[in-house]
Amino acid sequence: MAEGEKIVSELLQSKFVTKEIYALEEWLHENRCKIPEGVSVLKASNKDLERLSGLKTPNKALAVIKTPEQVEPDSESSRFTLVLDRVQDPGNLGTIIRTADWFGIRQIVCSPDTAEVFSPKVVQATMGSFLRVNVFYTDLVPFLEKAAKKLPILGAFLQGEEMFNIPTPEKGLLVIGNESKGISPDIATFVGKKIRITGGHQQGMTDAAESLNASVAAGILMAWMTGGFRIQEL
Repeated sequence: MAEGEKIVSELLQSKFVTKEIYALEEWLHENRCKIPEGVSVLKASNKDLERLSGLKTPNKALAVIKTPEQVEPDSESSRFTLVLDRVQDPGNLGTIIRTADWFGIRQIVCSPDTAEVFSPKVVQATMGSFLRVNVFYTDLVPFLEKAAKKLPILGAFLQGEEMFNIPTPEKGLLVIGNESKGISPDIATFVGKKIRITGGHQQGMTDAAESLNASVAAGILMAWMTGGFRIQEL
């Protein structure tokens, strides 16, 4: 289920199959020409959308989508692939997908116990980016075992090398771990370069946060990895 004018409008122009649309009369009048044949369209009132919506404030339109088949990623053909090890918060996963879309990362490989990409909370948090980023679920051990033979694998660790001391790779995989436990030991064995984002706690500040939110850490490392920002000497 996808909610919101922006997401539903983008959805209708994507490869995803829309089964049903529930929307206010005004939205249907403005967007009738965008709706493909075969889509079930139902005019809804504000109260109808309140009952259907998972949000505190319902939007003007809501769509039911056919869940697509998984598409196996090709890490060698893509410059960067993001790997998520047990990222379980739907908001974090949605934000990570949205940030990956921003930095042009089109493939995310998830462990089976990572949050479900098509849950309403994740879909909403992506703000439409789930339409452009391929999210694939698989056992990470054989996947990384195969990838490590041809590509560098980097991972986020509290005890790692400071990211700005490491040259950014031309291509590779970036592993982000669980919100509280980090990257699991069996996955860590495949990480060739452990990276840390240095903060106050690592510099001896006892009153600083001990760690970053998983989606924030992923965003910083994606920016670094893709050349999204540069540190210039003054």
